[in-house]
Amino acid sequence: MQTDSRDNGKVNMSPELAERLARGEITLADLIGMNKEKQYEIANVGYQLMNRGKLEEARAIYRGLVAADPFDSVFHCHLGAVHFRLGEIEAAIKEFSSALQFNHSNVDALAGRGEAFLSRGQLAEAISDLRAAVELDPQGERPATLRARALLLTLREAAQRSQQGRADDAQKS
Repeated sequence: MQTDSRDNGKVNMSPELAERLARGEITLADLIGMNKEKQYEIANVGYQLMNRGKLEEARAIYRGLVAADPFDSVFHCHLGAVHFRLGEIEAAIKEFSSALQFNHSNVDALAGRGEAFLSRGQLAEAISDLRAAVELDPQGERPATLRARALLLTLREAAQRSQQGRADDAQKS
């Protein structure tokens, strides 16, 4: 533990540690001695909760992890996924964007943000993110990439049907 002492559950930290925390040189997780392995064990619990539909509980876990290590792309991405499932689209986009700030190749964040943009009708942004996800994982090894590819195909088919409908209407006139 990197704190100076513990007294009745209170953390007493030196001014130097407080300054390092404020400058972003260390995270809360670093300060309390929580290593990445433990953080990812906790994240796995959140993931299980999310997949069982216990979204409020999953959100609480991921908010805590983001607070403990605000520089971890995966924690932001999973918090974004929870927000998306809760219908909190603005919050989802914010978290997916944060995830991409720390790892611009996070396929799950790109696909998730693309889906969120699509749900808001922002087609250009959605297509850009969905394409980027597919380009980063051309073999479709991640479920998010498969969703991105399916959405792009659906959008292409809808555009083709719309064009065909307009062409048919023009011939009838």
